[in-house]
Amino acid sequence: MNLRQQLAADLARKISGSTAGLESGHGCLMTDDRIFAFTRPDESAALKLPEVRIAELTADDEIRRLVMGKRTMREWVVIPNIAVPDNLSLLLEAKAYVASLPKEERRNKPAKKTAKTITKKATKSR
Repeated sequence: MNLRQQLAADLARKISGSTAGLESGHGCLMTDDRIFAFTRPDESAALKLPEVRIAELTADDEIRRLVMGKRTMREWVVIPNIAVPDNLSLLLEAKAYVASLPKEERRNKPAKKTAKTITKKATKSR
């Protein structure tokens, strides 16, 4: 188990009703098979929270929005030193937020096929 996975496992033990996902070298915290936080290499963690709450939190210079590649994630924020006891309340808040989301709001939906894509595939199969 690497450090990110260990951190996720330690945090999951502190949060009732959560589990640690430890696949492929990453460590994430889940509730009802949905990720509400994941650990990062620098002992910080990304948490899923409502945009309004993120705006409040990013007023602090240490807390920032999560950027993946060139994209700033709308509902994710990076919390430094996530293992600090004061940050437990933020983890609980993220868990409650993700648990409150209807399942249809999840982003794991298959991409919609356009008519152009379908036509290209039909042409190739002839």
